[in-house]
Amino acid sequence: MKRLGGKVAAITGGAAGIGEATTRLFVEEGALVSFCDRDREAGVRLEAEIKAAGGDVLFVETHVEREAEVTAFLRRTVQQFGRLDILVNNAGIRLHQSILEASEESWDAILEVNLKGYAFCAKAAIPEMRRSGGGSIVNVSSVRAVVAVGNAVQYDTTKAGALALTRALALEYASDGIRVNAVCPGPISTTYHERRAASLGMSQEEYRKRHVQSTMLKRAGTPREAASCILFMASDESSYVTGTCLFVDGGQTAM
Repeated sequence: MKRLGGKVAAITGGAAGIGEATTRLFVEEGALVSFCDRDREAGVRLEAEIKAAGGDVLFVETHVEREAEVTAFLRRTVQQFGRLDILVNNAGIRLHQSILEASEESWDAILEVNLKGYAFCAKAAIPEMRRSGGGSIVNVSSVRAVVAVGNAVQYDTTKAGALALTRALALEYASDGIRVNAVCPGPISTTYHERRAASLGMSQEEYRKRHVQSTMLKRAGTPREAASCILFMASDESSYVTGTCLFVDGGQTAM
């Protein structure tokens, strides 16, 4: 039995990292998937690959900080598949700056994507979920919402905001049968971390060792492991779960 059979899901930032793994897994689990990303080349490539394998998927180039584009993305999703059951808010950016280094412009940039983008997507999705009789929203936050590591005050702030948004929406729309939860990944091996290691002048192995020491399991997670937890929160298997966060962090926040 496919866990998302007959469901329609929209995923933001769905062409790379955790988002790509979620797009692939949701298709495997029977969902009709619409995904967006600002990287058109990566999105078109992933869409073609999934379709070639028999999956039913739609890619829409979208900047989630632009409400009109988000509305158009979800409208196309419903036009293509007839309904909307699941929204995964995953698109995000990271900035590594202290409070003294952060500018007004950089604050605007990260707040627009990591918080306003999530809110715009929820605003556009909720009326469609109401028409479908309910749904599930999963916001991808981070362990950085509750654990400070340093030199990322803006990122940490937005990820904490994503948890507050999760709780607020869960309360407000529970009566509509819409569940809202968050997933908080810890160290996950993605191409972002490869780029970050290079920017710090570190080898991949050095960077990995520095981060995994903060976990109980002493290893980084994979995008697929994070996607599996997003799948659980999105599916009917978590039907009595709302307004909370699932930590996917190898025990990092428990140490």
